[in-house]
Amino acid sequence: MTDPMAATPGWVDSRLDTIFAKLPKELKPAADAFADCLAGSKAPAAPSDMLGAEFATCHRTFRTALQQADVAEPLLAEVMSDLEALEAEIAEDS
Repeated sequence: MTDPMAATPGWVDSRLDTIFAKLPKELKPAADAFADCLAGSKAPAAPSDMLGAEFATCHRTFRTALQQADVAEPLLAEVMSDLEALEAEIAEDS
């Protein structure tokens, strides 16, 4: 038997696309890295006993990338808030 591969629920990709559409196109590599990190953070259907803490490294790294790219604070706050809400939904869904 193989170990389950890490993944996020199927609906997450479209939500990430909507959130990332707010960002400049040059941040696509950082957005892709965030999506990969998110998918690798939890095995499918694994219970979330850490209340979303499994996504903290992804969140912190992406925030730093946006800050280094000089994303305006209002947009940064909006995107990070959207991602926090999405992370909470992922944690509830699994």
